[in-house]
Amino acid sequence: MSILRTSIEEMLRAEDIESLIESGAPDDEYDSEAEEIARALNALKSNRFTEDNIVSIISQVWTKMFNLDEDDIQKRMPAFQKVAHEVLLARNDKQP
Repeated sequence: MSILRTSIEEMLRAEDIESLIESGAPDDEYDSEAEEIARALNALKSNRFTEDNIVSIISQVWTKMFNLDEDDIQKRMPAFQKVAHEVLLARNDKQP
């Protein structure tokens, strides 16, 4: 079951972790992050598709893309967890 990049884009836009869209950035602000996250999620084996692993992927991508340190990551952790939870829900909704 693949996770669509467009689904991740929508989740990231809705969460607006960096408040960039709220500040006037275009709606495609998080598309490159969504692409990297989706690629990593789709590479996970089914038994590794857990909320903790999804949070880890999101935080790794965010660290790289926004040049964040550990304190920055911890401040954003609730948002990462919310997105990870939404990813799990979306994946479970699409499974037979």
